[in-house]
Amino acid sequence: MAELISSGHMRAARHYCVPILCLLAASAAALTAIGVHDELRGASFWLAIELPHPADFHQLLVRDSVLPRVAVTLLCGAALALAGTLSQQVLRNPLAEPMTLGVLPGAYLAVTAAAIWAPAWLDTQREVVALVGGAVAILVVLALAWPQRMSSLAVILAGMVVNLLFGALSMAIAWTHYEMLRGVLIWGGGALDQSGWGTTSRLAVWVGLMLLPVWWLRRPLAAFEAGDATVQSLGISVQQMRVVALAVTVALAACVVATVGVIGFIGLAAPVIARLAGARRVGQRLVWAPVLGALLLWATDELVQTVSKSDVLSGHLILTGTVTSLLGVPFLIALLPRLRAAPDIASADRSHTSVHRPRWTVPVWIGLTLATFGISLLFTRGLHGWRILPHSDLLLSWGLPHTLAAMGAGALLGLSGTLLQRMTANPMASPDLLGVSSGSALGMVVVLFAATQVSPMGLLGGCVGGAVAALGLLLWLGGRAGFAPERMVLVGVALSAFFQSVVGAVMAGGDSRAALLLNLMLGNTYFVQPATAYCAAVLALVALMLVPLLGRWLEALALGARFAHGIGVPVVSARFAVLLFASVLTAASTLVAGPLTFVGLIAPHLARLSGARRPDKQARIAALIGGVLMGFSEWFGRQIMYPEAMPAGLIATLVGSSYFIAMVLRRRT
Repeated sequence: MAELISSGHMRAARHYCVPILCLLAASAAALTAIGVHDELRGASFWLAIELPHPADFHQLLVRDSVLPRVAVTLLCGAALALAGTLSQQVLRNPLAEPMTLGVLPGAYLAVTAAAIWAPAWLDTQREVVALVGGAVAILVVLALAWPQRMSSLAVILAGMVVNLLFGALSMAIAWTHYEMLRGVLIWGGGALDQSGWGTTSRLAVWVGLMLLPVWWLRRPLAAFEAGDATVQSLGISVQQMRVVALAVTVALAACVVATVGVIGFIGLAAPVIARLAGARRVGQRLVWAPVLGALLLWATDELVQTVSKSDVLSGHLILTGTVTSLLGVPFLIALLPRLRAAPDIASADRSHTSVHRPRWTVPVWIGLTLATFGISLLFTRGLHGWRILPHSDLLLSWGLPHTLAAMGAGALLGLSGTLLQRMTANPMASPDLLGVSSGSALGMVVVLFAATQVSPMGLLGGCVGGAVAALGLLLWLGGRAGFAPERMVLVGVALSAFFQSVVGAVMAGGDSRAALLLNLMLGNTYFVQPATAYCAAVLALVALMLVPLLGRWLEALALGARFAHGIGVPVVSARFAVLLFASVLTAASTLVAGPLTFVGLIAPHLARLSGARRPDKQARIAALIGGVLMGFSEWFGRQIMYPEAMPAGLIATLVGSSYFIAMVLRRRT
């Protein structure tokens, strides 16, 4: 198993285990005691527990809400930490945990779907529904990582992609059933509020049952430290141990999701901190990590409750699960420099050598672009079925901006993806996976909630600022690792997860702007103003004319920094110029189509498969392909749920993520 901490650091940290636990326990207990004292208003604590007065609301609240919440918090923290310890041990992946493996989003997606289409199941089978969703998620992750021989970076990348995909599906359901899911959205953010001891009792039984297979696994798990070959030589079935351990991981995570919703990154932080504190053996981590996870979540929840009662944030809903995710993503990024890089993701484009270059490629894609443009404007569903729209200025003025907005955004994404893939020499790079889209969307969120009046130019400025900030962080962290492609992708998916946490917090908070944010994020072109649509189309044309000026730099950077420097390319300036250009294109496309599209990943690959080997030609074809994909998605979204329209960005995300999964499954080391 890859180690995050050197032995010297481990020996130095060994003396801090007990003080850390005592500090967390004392802090959480003190905050709990203060809250209980304020609630009881001088009444006896023991009397409130043993025999509360039926007419005293405060005593009943302490017994049936405050104390059950503490108990559920401790159980959830311990369960997530135990699940993280098991998954990290059997996968030999120090970044594996229920959130990064996609188990929590899968369970949440299953519960969200059941809340709409099978609400009766949630009354009696909530745990089973969450268990099925988590199991499906982990199976998809294992299928994606299997061609890469279950390497650490392959598993974590597959988990984060599944995380983003299932998160997009959950948001799609939320978009179509927003009012029905208001309560589910609050619960999904990690709401620990309790009313009685019934939930606590059920969770305690589930966690207690899971301790039995953990006890049986304690000795075989220790052998995984030495590798699969050693495990097999001892007569232990590697596949059986992994299946059982991951099944327990899914069950523990599903119990937490079914009880309180999604609480992320406790399963990552607790085992790592336990290792830092000196718990080097797996048996020690199986004890110390759950204790640490319980105390971490308890202290975080008490801090959240204390802050939410302050005068500044009084009346605002702050969810503990969202706070843990917001704190956990920076923790994950901070751990990446300590992770030993491995060539799990190809750092060179292998498709160039075998690509064939037919002469008809550009005319074909131009024809498809014109056909998509014409079909989107002329063919539509009506009350009496399909029909061809008459040529009238009224109809064209309504349909033309939406079509131009979608196709312009697709072209910008295709160009941006080509620039990033060429510059990093990484065929897995895209505005989505590198976090550029998420950064630009975060900037848009800041403008949306900070400005008194929101204008298209203000949103564009926020998008550009967020994209540049995300790229700056990406370059800083990537530079420390020599711009290793796998490291940059991991930083990007972490930024995307951070953005999802922010959006989840906003949506769960019940703010009136949450619905607008959801439409912007999913890429609903219905709200795009004609001026914005025309600007996106013009910007795409201008970018197409400017890309050939970067062709020499892109070709040199794809061969490595040393080669580029040797032929006279200013590497630092070239990288900065390309990334700044890509950030502007990404910000403009995000403003129109939202951050949840995989067009920036797909279009450059399809362009290469079409025979484009030189950067300028690949950029032109990728722009055409992006325009076709987004244009078709916008038209298809208007027809599939007529008279309502599904967001074009959402359609492109579902199609793009499916293509991404198929592409990863085809890869072989």
